[in-house]
Amino acid sequence: MPNTYSLTVINDSEVDEVFAVFALLPESTDFNSLSLAWLTQQIDASNQYVFTWNISWGLAWASMGVTPNYQWAGSGAIAANPTSDEACAFDFTYNNDFQIVPAQGTANGYELWITDSPQIPLPSVKASSVACTLSGTSVCAIDAGPNLTQTFTLHPTYFIDAGNYVAGQMVDGSSVSQFQELQYLDGNTALTATLNQDNTWSVESSSAVDFAARLGGNGGPAPARSPGRSRVRG
Repeated sequence: MPNTYSLTVINDSEVDEVFAVFALLPESTDFNSLSLAWLTQQIDASNQYVFTWNISWGLAWASMGVTPNYQWAGSGAIAANPTSDEACAFDFTYNNDFQIVPAQGTANGYELWITDSPQIPLPSVKASSVACTLSGTSVCAIDAGPNLTQTFTLHPTYFIDAGNYVAGQMVDGSSVSQFQELQYLDGNTALTATLNQDNTWSVESSSAVDFAARLGGNGGPAPARSPGRSRVRG
């Protein structure tokens, strides 16, 4: 049974915001790739929300290219497994419609591969892209084209930001890396991220949070704060 991860987000600012969590994958391909707003939720001032997910991987495709700040909408989702020879490699095909189908591979435990068939249209004729999904939702999309190979290295680094986000919004990795990082260390699978009134972030283990005191405005020990946040506007 895979571990369940959780992120409790507390909006202690005075502004209603859309909070977006990103799972940034390492650069593992020479082709154009963008991170996607993976988990999103509007959280009004003084409210909280809990995101949860499992580490279950998959792939999807879209009949569109990747462009910053556009919304990526995937189709044809298929489960993947970096530890299985039968589920780590796939072919992206086209016969009047796109499809991702399993192919035989050699699993290494941390990568997934997609090989684009020669029939995939040129981007100038009909754009297409493929994406890696985590817990059923896309996290990273890459342009596709004839005879290309996309590689996804599955060591995500998690980040959070608040702003005018929509689910699937495409953001370049250099922008994502400026957001507030969320580090799940030493077996901890539950974090709490608080957007403070001065627009700085506080991130701590959920086991250390007195939620009644925090949400009731009764003070309590102040967690360490990170520098002010960045935002991407749609």
